[in-house]
Amino acid sequence: MDALVTLFITIVTAVIVYVGNEIKKNERARTLFNVLEPLAKDAVVAAQKLGVTEYLSGAMKKNHAVQVVAQALSDAGFTVKDEQVIVNAVEQAYAKQRDLLKQYPQKEEK
Repeated sequence: MDALVTLFITIVTAVIVYVGNEIKKNERARTLFNVLEPLAKDAVVAAQKLGVTEYLSGAMKKNHAVQVVAQALSDAGFTVKDEQVIVNAVEQAYAKQRDLLKQYPQKEEK
């Protein structure tokens, strides 16, 4: 009987620890999602503004924005293993802010 109770307590403890770890992962993922969108928006605007003073192709601005977001996430302690998540956030931020970005005239290529 004691062995059965001990086994039950061990199993319940393991389940609680597992569930607790999964909740922490989900909270971290939710926090990452909440942080990623504003970071991408700011990085896109910053890259667009950078194009006012020096010529940057669209791809160069996108790469710059992706690098800024990746570095900011890294500095905040987040690890994003799939860079495509960042690329998608940057592309979405650009699409949502097209009208805003038009106010920054881009330097022409020489």
